[in-house]
Order: sequence, then C-alpha cells, then structure tokens
Amino acid sequence: MSDVPPEVINEILTRLPVKSLMKFRCISKSFKSRIDSPKFIEAHLNQQTLKPNSDLFSVDFNSICKGVSTQQPIEFEHPLKQLHRPTQVLGSCCGLFFISNNLKYNAAVWNPSTKMFRRLPICPTKPPIRTPRGLGFVQICGGFGYDDSDNDYKVVRTTQSYHPYDQPSLVSEVMVYSLKLRMWKKDPLSRGSSLTLAGFNLGSERFEEMSFPQNMGKPCRLNLTVLGECLCLILGYVSATNTNVLNHIDLWVMKAYGVRESWVKLFSVGQLEGVHYFRHLRPISYSMTGREVLLEINHRKFMWYDLEEKALNHVTISVGLDNFESFVGLGTLVPLYEGENERTEL
Repeated sequence: MSDVPPEVINEILTRLPVKSLMKFRCISKSFKSRIDSPKFIEAHLNQQTLKPNSDLFSVDFNSICKGVSTQQPIEFEHPLKQLHRPTQVLGSCCGLFFISNNLKYNAAVWNPSTKMFRRLPICPTKPPIRTPRGLGFVQICGGFGYDDSDNDYKVVRTTQSYHPYDQPSLVSEVMVYSLKLRMWKKDPLSRGSSLTLAGFNLGSERFEEMSFPQNMGKPCRLNLTVLGECLCLILGYVSATNTNVLNHIDLWVMKAYGVRESWVKLFSVGQLEGVHYFRHLRPISYSMTGREVLLEINHRKFMWYDLEEKALNHVTISVGLDNFESFVGLGTLVPLYEGENERTEL
C-alpha cells in the first residue's frame, strides 16, 4: 500500500466500523499509530455521526415464501431519514406508505417505487389539556387507508389522554388528513372509559362501535391488525400458574366487516419450542397459496403457520436484523395527487 496516498488510506479507514479498525490495529505498528492518533479518532467520529439511521429495509416476499431467503435486506432511501430519529411505518395501502419519526412534526406519505412523497403539514391542534390528579399518560398513534367513496387516501392521527382519577378518564382527539384536499380536519371528540372495539370509517370520518367475538374469554393483551383485507384480532392469554408469561395467543378474523357473527377463530399458538416466553406475535400476510400465515415473533424472526397441518416452520434470512417491525407492501405507480409533492434522489 506504499503507492496509495496517506489521505486516501485515512479516508477509507474512517468509513470502517470500529470492529474492523480494531483488527487493523494488529496488522502493523504504523496502522496502530495511525488509528490511535487523536486526529484520526476525531475524523472517524465525524464520519460515524454524519451517517443517518438505516431504519427501513425491504426483503423480497417470494423468497420468504420459500422458507429460505438468500437475498440481503435492501436499505431504503426515504425522505425522513435523520441522524438520531428512527423512522416507523405506521400504515401501508396500495403501494403507499405512511411513515413518521415524530407524529407531531414530521410525517409523510411515500411511494418507494416511484420515490414520490408528500410531507404532511404540522397538525394544527394540540393534545387535550388535562389537570391530572395522580398518574396518567398521553399517547399519539396514527393510521392510513383508502377512502373508496371519494377516491382519496387519508391519514388518521389519534391523541389519547388517560387519567384514571378524572371523569371521563379517557379523552381522545382525532385528526384526519386528506391527500386530495391537502388539509387536516378535526373529528368530534370521542370519550370513553371502558374497553371498546371501534372502527374509523374513512368515508364518513366517524367512529363505529363494533362487537368482540363471542366466547373469547378474558385476554390480558389485545391488539388489532389487518390480515388478507380482513380485520384481525390478536388475543394474548396467561396461564393460571404464571400470570407474568403469555401461555398462548388466539387469532380471530372478521370475514364480513362490522358483522359480529362473521368472527372466525383462525388458529391458536402456544409457547414455541426454542422461543421461550414470546412477548409479541403478529400475523403479516397469507402465503401465495393461502394455506399459511407469516408470523412476526418478538420483532426478531419470521415463522410460517400452516393452517392445514397446524404446525410452525422457520424462515431463514441470510442477513438478519436485530430488531424489526414488518409490513407487506406492493410495488405500484399510485400517485399522490397534484400538489406539493417531492421526489427522493436515487
């Protein structure tokens, strides 16, 4: 490497991870001296801190269907990439993704196939002001979907303020953003203090109370998702002997939206061999044949559940991610309507 200018060597080394540099220190005294110098340490620090978080990746669904994916996860270049704020996917529909790293100030709707995106304006309202007596919390969550009655894509932002010693104990504020109209609208305040299953109608922009499945027992955990365009209810149960650990999880799907009698228990999963004390299980998608359901477990691995054999099969990804949350997205040309849209650089 004597023919390589020192500044080029430094430029290459400053871009390497610490683990690699520690190995290079053992090559020669000159490398050790170079890497240990204060000037190099400062240059390496600047390089590392200038790298935004790599937080959104894609994996080919067809390769996962085969049970073994040899494809490495591909990093997305997305419009909200920042140094210290990870970006979340809060919903996807027709190839559009609703992404955010701060629901108050920084959110966008983005088509990763066309690279087009729309930054959402700051929501004009503030969370409900409360004067709590004792403990309480404020939670902000978001959703995204398509309003077929008006051919519009809409973002829903819900702010919930909960204080057990106040009446009502739970106060919610709902804001709806229309991509077509490019504006936020406020939904009438919803109040409640008991466990309620409600759906938000994007056409009428109103909540509609729905019924839980019959004979579902008393789950200690409850989550909602979408599976195969049907509402899916995830119910977690604990055993009588150990209330700190989930014993099993039941998955219910609503075959006809809004019809209580259409709830069907899809399957039940007990604690898994080799995955003791799972805390999280979420269905992602049906397989291409419809005979299996892809499950995300503990934000760390995928497994297929065979609906006919009632058995679990592991999915191997060549290069795994330490921690993740997954969504299935389509490659589409769906536009974001005319307006203040932007395009990410390739």
